[in-house]
Amino acid sequence: MKVLVFMTQFYELNGAERLAVELAEALNKRGIRADILSMYTEDLPGVPAAKQDLLRRGVPAVHFLGMQIHPAVTALASSIYRLRRLIRKQQYDIVETSMLSPTVLASWSTRHTMARHIVGVHDVFRKDRYHNVHHRVWRFSVKCNRCIRCYAISDFVKRHWIEYMGIPVEHVRTVYNAIPNDCFEAVPQRDNVLQELGIPVGAKVALFVGRMLKRKGIDTVLDALGPILHEQNLYLLYIGGWSQPPEGFFADEDGLLDRMKEQIASKGWAERVRFLGRRNDVPRLMASCDILVHPARIEGFGLVLAEALAAGLPVVASNVQGVPEVLAGTDSVMIPPDNPEALREAVLKTLRRTPEEAALCAKSGRAKAEEFRIEKRIDNMVRLFQDVLAEDE
Repeated sequence: MKVLVFMTQFYELNGAERLAVELAEALNKRGIRADILSMYTEDLPGVPAAKQDLLRRGVPAVHFLGMQIHPAVTALASSIYRLRRLIRKQQYDIVETSMLSPTVLASWSTRHTMARHIVGVHDVFRKDRYHNVHHRVWRFSVKCNRCIRCYAISDFVKRHWIEYMGIPVEHVRTVYNAIPNDCFEAVPQRDNVLQELGIPVGAKVALFVGRMLKRKGIDTVLDALGPILHEQNLYLLYIGGWSQPPEGFFADEDGLLDRMKEQIASKGWAERVRFLGRRNDVPRLMASCDILVHPARIEGFGLVLAEALAAGLPVVASNVQGVPEVLAGTDSVMIPPDNPEALREAVLKTLRRTPEEAALCAKSGRAKAEEFRIEKRIDNMVRLFQDVLAEDE
């Protein structure tokens, strides 16, 4: 079996990109050749170093399709031709994609070839939200290739994908996301973390991890915890970068972060609210803080929830979409979205747990997190690839 993992880029890893890189690395460790293909060119900032890092970590080949960022429509035909030629030359059996543009290109490039296209579905797709021209082209491209098979990151995502695409149930499988092994191995370094961040010993620390988007509930976190920061000796840390929000989701998305910062300044919360940006030590921070807050409005899975469970960090999250699947069987607290008062009450209740209650919470969380080991995801992906190839025999 020979696999091509086709992604937009690999030099800045968000959730889907990280999972794609981990898939390629893990397959190669099992003796299954898996190369990586980026849509773009090799001369972008950070790309040469990221490529060399992938090669050092066991990825045999890293290819580039040569497209420009935000390409013209006229560039699609030549890109499809180049991808088709690469697939045939390298004799790939499987092409895996999890992002919109690579999926469109691979859908057409794999038609009438020996390669099978596997599409990962990482979001909850609904026609009332995902209906712009790009998504219509996406749906059309996938539906035109009847040999495509899909996997969804939760049962909730799977149900909505089947309805969104109008495809047979047997063409979609659930494969849960995976979290890095260092989440399980994180060692608390509370004193060091507090000192680095200038937080006094004895303070409580609430953590938000994710993209700075309204869909993730970043404003709900601030509205809930801002009023109690001083009285509860609580600090709030935001970890994550800003990214372009999906088109048509929330009308007031633009300028949300600026409005939040103005709110923080006007309320006198600046000393206790920190925006740390992207970090490469999230497991360490999780193991050293008191609680993770994740009141997302839309969430097909929630990688940060699984990461927090593995690190033994208590979780308060909204009970939307795929979140209950991730937190099932744990002592995590789930609250309605868009409800700062409920979030505030849940956080206070969680922080007041006795040491015995906190220990039991951490134990059940770590047990649940075992379901999201990389090894289990790769087992399921290999089984999916084998079953799809067996359809042609």
